[in-house]
Amino acid sequence: MQHNTALKALDQDPATWRALTVFNVYRVILALILCSVFFLQLPPEFIGEADPKLYKLISLAYLVLAFFLFTVTALKFGHVQTQIRLQLVIDIIALTMIIHSSGGINTGLGSLMLVVVVAGGALIPGRLAIFIAALASLAILFEVAYMHISSDGVTKYNQAGILGATFFVTAWLAQWLSKKIQTTQVVAEQHRRDVENMAVLNQHIISRMKTGVIALDTKGAVTMLNESARTLLGINQDTSDARLADIAPELAEQIWLWQHHSTESFLPFQSTPDSPEIKATAASLDSGEVLVYIENTSALAQEAQQLKLASLGRLTASIAHEIRNPLAAISHAGELLAEQQAADPMTVKLTDIILRHSLRVNSIIETILEMSRRKTVEPSLMVLANWLEKFINEFKESKQAQPDEIIIDCEATTSYIAMDPEQLYQVLWNLLDNAWFYSTKDTASARITLVMVQHGNELFLDVFDNGPGVADDVLPHLFEPFHSLRKGGTGLGLYLARELCQANGARLNYIKEADSSGHFRISFAIQQDVLV
Repeated sequence: MQHNTALKALDQDPATWRALTVFNVYRVILALILCSVFFLQLPPEFIGEADPKLYKLISLAYLVLAFFLFTVTALKFGHVQTQIRLQLVIDIIALTMIIHSSGGINTGLGSLMLVVVVAGGALIPGRLAIFIAALASLAILFEVAYMHISSDGVTKYNQAGILGATFFVTAWLAQWLSKKIQTTQVVAEQHRRDVENMAVLNQHIISRMKTGVIALDTKGAVTMLNESARTLLGINQDTSDARLADIAPELAEQIWLWQHHSTESFLPFQSTPDSPEIKATAASLDSGEVLVYIENTSALAQEAQQLKLASLGRLTASIAHEIRNPLAAISHAGELLAEQQAADPMTVKLTDIILRHSLRVNSIIETILEMSRRKTVEPSLMVLANWLEKFINEFKESKQAQPDEIIIDCEATTSYIAMDPEQLYQVLWNLLDNAWFYSTKDTASARITLVMVQHGNELFLDVFDNGPGVADDVLPHLFEPFHSLRKGGTGLGLYLARELCQANGARLNYIKEADSSGHFRISFAIQQDVLV
């Protein structure tokens, strides 16, 4: 069973065919030399001297067979082991007759048979290699015996015996060396396959990692970039032979500082305004290449945000309670003063200012207390398109909006997100309330469009309106607390909306357009592993 398996393996092994081809080249060269020496009467003179007619016939036939067998081998006709056995038998017969027609083994031509025996030991597995040695030994003994019968010369059986023993030893050594070489080749091939499999496995693991991985050569060119790195850096173009400085300049700058100034800490950054905040780490290899790991810090930021909000809530609640009592006294005193001095216009104006600002401060306190009472995040899986439709209907009713004043454009209608429904309600209500206010401020009617589109592993919800947009000088402070351009506004709406988004693992950004307009975008992580 093992023998048959070995034969099949050799049949399919290209190395065996190559070795047989090399042996065929040797045979063609040998046949050409044997013919040339005889027909051109070159030394040594004993070649073909004992029986010129037989030598002439056999040498020519051997030359023709050599070319024929070379062609058959080159075409890989039939089974390789069948070819090897047949060719070696032909060699033994032809060389035996050439030795005989040249004067026998006394001429030293018997050594030509050693090459055939070595080929048998190297190319034939198992006991068949010894069979070739035995066949060669029998052919030599037959030739010696025939010479003894047909002539009166001294027959050297001892020389034939030594030559036969040499054949067996040579066959055994050739087979032993062949096994060693084959074992080495098998081990090398297995190692090669293991390395290839490991490379494929590593590539598969790297491509599935949530951590972004970038490999850079010594010149800063990208040699490998996994899908997570593309997503985190917002790279869509082909990165073949691209320099990191061209596709991610901020990251390239941080790596340059790390390499040249031994800066240990990489700073978090955003590659694009609507991309998540990321942080990189790097490691140098002995070859001079650099491995860069990119982590999405949203999860850590989300956890820190929840802790910050909890602490802020407790602090602001205590402050609000402390302010509320004296504020109530101020407001009440203002009302009494207004009643007593109703006839004095200046007093009425001043008391009106007191009451108006007291109400504004009280509104801020109410918002702060609402923040402090906010429950912990309880995200729920939801199809955003379905939830959004119900929300818009409710918002339209509250604003008594016309059907064409608020429009939903959804591409991704079945994508799941994970977010606290109450907090999502609060975020969107704030955004749409602002959009409604600024859309109707300078125009006769509002025009609000909500566009939902999937981008990679994220779901974008864009809120467009026909308002004037955010001025460039206001943009840096847009999400800061207590910053508002809306008369009577607390300045906490957008701040609170962004905080709620971050606490739920989403992002709220303002996207500035080229024509000075802009829109708000909420970026949600799509939940991939949802069983429907």
